[in-house]
Amino acid sequence: MLLVIVVFVSIVLSHLDFIPVWDAKYYLQCVEDAVDRPFDLLNFRCFYHPSIVSTLLWSVTQYLWPWTPPLIYATNALLGAASIAAFYGLIRLLFPNRPDGEYVLVTALYALAPVFVAHAIFLNVDYSVTAFVVIFLYFLIARRFWLASAFAVAAMFSKETGATAWAVIMLAYVVAFVLNPRTSWPQRVAMLRSHAPLVAPAVVLLAYLVLVAVFRPDPAGWVHSYAPVNIVPNFFDAFLNTNLADPDIRSLLVDIFALNYQWLLTIVVVAALCAALIRVEPQNRIERDGDASIGPPRRGVFLGLSMIGLVYVVTRYRFSNAARYVLLASPVMILVFYHALLFLVRSHIRRLFYLSVCAVLVLLSNFRTIDFVSRSIFGTFAFGSHALLDMSSFTGKLRLDGMVYNLEFLQLQYLFGDMVRDLRPRPGSILLMGNAIYNFPPGVDPRDYELTANPARAVPFFVARGDVTRDVLASHVQRDGEPFFYMAFPHADNAPLQSLLHDYALVATKQYERRGYTLDVYIFRFTFKS
Repeated sequence: MLLVIVVFVSIVLSHLDFIPVWDAKYYLQCVEDAVDRPFDLLNFRCFYHPSIVSTLLWSVTQYLWPWTPPLIYATNALLGAASIAAFYGLIRLLFPNRPDGEYVLVTALYALAPVFVAHAIFLNVDYSVTAFVVIFLYFLIARRFWLASAFAVAAMFSKETGATAWAVIMLAYVVAFVLNPRTSWPQRVAMLRSHAPLVAPAVVLLAYLVLVAVFRPDPAGWVHSYAPVNIVPNFFDAFLNTNLADPDIRSLLVDIFALNYQWLLTIVVVAALCAALIRVEPQNRIERDGDASIGPPRRGVFLGLSMIGLVYVVTRYRFSNAARYVLLASPVMILVFYHALLFLVRSHIRRLFYLSVCAVLVLLSNFRTIDFVSRSIFGTFAFGSHALLDMSSFTGKLRLDGMVYNLEFLQLQYLFGDMVRDLRPRPGSILLMGNAIYNFPPGVDPRDYELTANPARAVPFFVARGDVTRDVLASHVQRDGEPFFYMAFPHADNAPLQSLLHDYALVATKQYERRGYTLDVYIFRFTFKS
């Protein structure tokens, strides 16, 4: 287990040079704004999410060293390590008397999942809420209810999905273990009394809503003071739509059940469900799993209900196919898979072999898009000699945060850094690109032309889409014949390049390459006479 944690932390710490872009840039700005203002817990809410706990964790180092993302990534690495240790303990509690090798490999499926690893670097609150929910699950099954409640509160105040995850898991827990058919009603009532501390998260949430409503009322309503409900255009669709023909729902389901070799887990679950229809589990199997109250039948009910509920929860927000939105379902999916594998495969050697194959493929998927099933479902686009998943292919939306399904998205930034260090464009230079300009590319420090997260230190380039008019370009040119640049990023629509090639004199083209990933840059000359 320690080796798994070391691998996870090593991968995260090897990318401390990443400068936040896309939504991660907004989260960094949120942290720095909160740190720069007089202390107020509500300042740590980002984009109206209840992100107080996760943002406070990030801000600890920023009070001393502001605009230093590597320290936030180190904080995420520590939180991830804690959740990995909790996941390992959770497996041992849910699946007692199993070989240590299986525990380690199942833990690796969680710890080294590409979406989990990538989002330890790409700042977001879905990573934090997932880590806290895993720790909550461990203490819940370990029956340390006050600690479970504390981490449930941490999840609730990392993102609103933490509250729904708590509700789903508690409902599944009560149905599976408290309402066990083998227990009498007096026993059930006694169990509920002993579980009273688990109500604390609901009390804390209610107290938060009341206090905010009294002392800091939100003009948009009391619910908006906890969750960004104003961004939901249609509540009926958001809560009741389960239409599999909806491309947004289908893309999120693929993220859960297929992306990055998740389909290897899914086929075991499906096979076990089919086998269960024609095979009855012998009673003595329960006894060999330890405590009958948490044996396979009740464990299966708990995991199954939790999985169904979490899949529903994470498919409600459907504005883009960012894999982090479904990250919360990943730990329970792995637990369901292992439960199914134990039911389906009696041989330890065969289970070990299958788990080893899954773990190796998942680890490799952090660095390359090698999953042929994911490639065939989403389709791909070329990034130099490599092919990356077109995560927006179902909906036709921009390729932005959806690219963060493994670590390959980092190459976009590394190549941009190579370009600016080589060309060293003057302050105010024109940098054009395709349609994926949202919070991208990152800022550049004029002292050494290294990338910077601090906007106060960034060169004021004019970054725009390649379809800007001649008049707009002219307003940013200092002299006749001045060069301007078009960066043909592979994730953007580079159709405007053809118009630029037709309308302006091409001075040179340069290609920057790292391990087969490439960025083509076109250098044009602007003249005031067309």
